[in-house]
Amino acid sequence: MSILKNKIIFLSFLILTMFSCSTTKQIEHDLANQSDINNYFRGLVVYNTKTNKEIINFNGAKYFTPASNTKLFTFYSAYKTFKDSVTGFEYEIKKDSLIIRGTADPSFLYGFDESKSLDFLKSAEQNIYLINEDISEKIYGPGWAWDDYPYYYMPEKSLFPIYGNIVELNKKGNNISIKPKFFEGDIELNNSKKNVRDNFSNTFYINSDKDIHEKNIPFKTSNQLLADLLGDEIGKKITLIPNKKTYKFNSFKSVKYDSLYKVLLQISDNFIAEQLMLQVGNKVANEFSVKKGIDYSLDNYFQGIPQKPRWVDGSGLSRYNLFTPESYVFLLKKMYHEIPKEKLFGYFPAGGESGTLKKYFKNDKLYVFAKSGTLSNNYSLSGYLITKKGTVLIFSFMNNHYQGSSVERKKEMQEYFLKLYEKY
Repeated sequence: MSILKNKIIFLSFLILTMFSCSTTKQIEHDLANQSDINNYFRGLVVYNTKTNKEIINFNGAKYFTPASNTKLFTFYSAYKTFKDSVTGFEYEIKKDSLIIRGTADPSFLYGFDESKSLDFLKSAEQNIYLINEDISEKIYGPGWAWDDYPYYYMPEKSLFPIYGNIVELNKKGNNISIKPKFFEGDIELNNSKKNVRDNFSNTFYINSDKDIHEKNIPFKTSNQLLADLLGDEIGKKITLIPNKKTYKFNSFKSVKYDSLYKVLLQISDNFIAEQLMLQVGNKVANEFSVKKGIDYSLDNYFQGIPQKPRWVDGSGLSRYNLFTPESYVFLLKKMYHEIPKEKLFGYFPAGGESGTLKKYFKNDKLYVFAKSGTLSNNYSLSGYLITKKGTVLIFSFMNNHYQGSSVERKKEMQEYFLKLYEKY
């Protein structure tokens, strides 16, 4: 009886394995056939954490433009570099002077309620002085589109950002408001301007015939503007002073890094991504430089990566970035083994429920936890798929150079994901 039972179990396992293999072979076959028909480029790698085997690899070693999938490398670099809380700024108290220095913290007055930095500055009894220094590189990353400067997703990088380096415009009828109010005198009614901000100044153009609802626009940064904005916020004069490099600074802790990571991955915040890599650069090379942070991370955190990426910014705004699906699966495996599963999945958007995947990849049960990446004509998704049987699959699905909307790509991906969900 036991021999017969063992045979039945073995045959059942064999049939299930063959059926699962046929599913993956069919997906690879479909991808190959569609690639012959369509003129855009796709790659898919799927790894089974239960068997520790790769079950699909279609163009897995080819390079793609990753868009915001780049943020996965940014996240891991910051996660490996930092613990606990962000240094909001550095400070030293000398008699009647409070001297502060920026540390590239993106959270200051940017919707993070747990930040205590503002209260500290408001309660200071000393005169406040701000060190007049900048980051070690340009305010925009390499390969960013120059004409995207007035759009919310491309604020300038800076050493001491405030309000996320953006303003919020609202207009209903003749009622116009801007946050922060400091910029009220910089609004101009002008129906002939296509952009909502001047290229070289903080002049904001509004069409008198159109209403505006919560439009976020980057402002041009400078240390003097920061001193003025911060002084206006706390009701005190802030004076710029040169960096003499003789100060003995203390660190003022602001938000938890976890709160930044969740916004970074779930909302895909470009600003937070760039500021995090500036902080990584400073921590590992004593220089607020995204490039220095990337160089160090590649050499120290990603040894053994299948194909070395071309990685140039923290956010993925640049079309110079080049990564492979195999490299993303390599990274996601590292994260899966190093970060507790519940915590790890909590960082990611959940298909059909949260973040950038709220409207897509719905199912009776949450089964896709992944980071999307979108640029014109490019859509990628990399993360984790929990199957009906509870097996965790790690995947990277990259689509480049298609015409039209990403909606069709998402529908195709959903079909493949549901097949994997059912069969594994």
